[in-house]
Amino acid sequence: MGIVSLSSFLIYPGKNLEDAPEALGTLLPLEGNLYGMLSDVFDRSDRECDIPIRFTIGENGSQTNPVRNMLVDFIGDPGLPKGRALANRLRDFTTKVPGLGLLFLILGRDEGRGEWKIALSRFPADRGILAEADEEGLRVEFIERIFMKSRTAYKAAVYRGRSLEAGFWSGHAVDKQLNAPNYQVAHYWIHEFLASDFKTTPKAGTKRFAVAMREATRDAPIEVQRELIGLRLLAGGLSGQSVSIQGVMEDYALSQEARRAITAQLPYEALITDQFVLDYEELERHAPFTTVELNTGGVLLAPSDKFNEVFRREAIDEASNLYQFMAEGEIVDERVRGRK
Repeated sequence: MGIVSLSSFLIYPGKNLEDAPEALGTLLPLEGNLYGMLSDVFDRSDRECDIPIRFTIGENGSQTNPVRNMLVDFIGDPGLPKGRALANRLRDFTTKVPGLGLLFLILGRDEGRGEWKIALSRFPADRGILAEADEEGLRVEFIERIFMKSRTAYKAAVYRGRSLEAGFWSGHAVDKQLNAPNYQVAHYWIHEFLASDFKTTPKAGTKRFAVAMREATRDAPIEVQRELIGLRLLAGGLSGQSVSIQGVMEDYALSQEARRAITAQLPYEALITDQFVLDYEELERHAPFTTVELNTGGVLLAPSDKFNEVFRREAIDEASNLYQFMAEGEIVDERVRGRK
């Protein structure tokens, strides 16, 4: 697919500012070293942008989205005015945390298939030192603004389509900050700037994860069951954050056996990298655990659907909430934990 238009815009942080400077832009030549580098970015965007996203529809249910409209307008007329509309929108959602950046709009066309492809890439600004050798020796210079494709802050999105009227409703994105502890740093790229959401809804993604953990717990060895129960309890603290099943398993250092147990419960393995926002209520609905804490310091824990089978309770004095719990089973593990 050949590139037909290449433009760049300087993006200043402008969120909550009334006098934010307009994005400055330029059309870039389709030749030279810069073109070669951006052509490589364009070619690799299909592989690097691995998060399926979709434009959100209007609050009234109408099939309209402001960013999709800007995108389609730019594809139809890939000049600076239409590109600046996208750039200024990015400016309006950029805070001082991501800071100054360069937005590249790379438009390609496959004439044989009649398909358009557009990639949007944001390079963050950094500082660096330029060293050049000449006849007089080595010249060293401090550079205030260097724009590079950062491994930790790079953001991009790619869309393909044939029909400007009906297409370009979904695409793929990459955001190297999505799994950062402060998810709001990354929130502005997909949700605010692109006015998009993950294709996998919070409820669907959370249900898939919860059911996989629940089913994996049933037949797993006791050591793996203990890991999975612990993971289920810890996962509740991720509510509202963007996660993937693989990311959660890695963050909590699950054993390979526990990872295989969860993965085996998914419809297909590729779903472990699917991004979604974890929904705590959905997690509770599909992978519930019941705990009872006694004033003696004891804690009883079991899957909710089996709790009354595992622990039989008898009321001693209901008025004072005094109960006796009984359980029978083979001891498969027993540990004494010391206190510091």
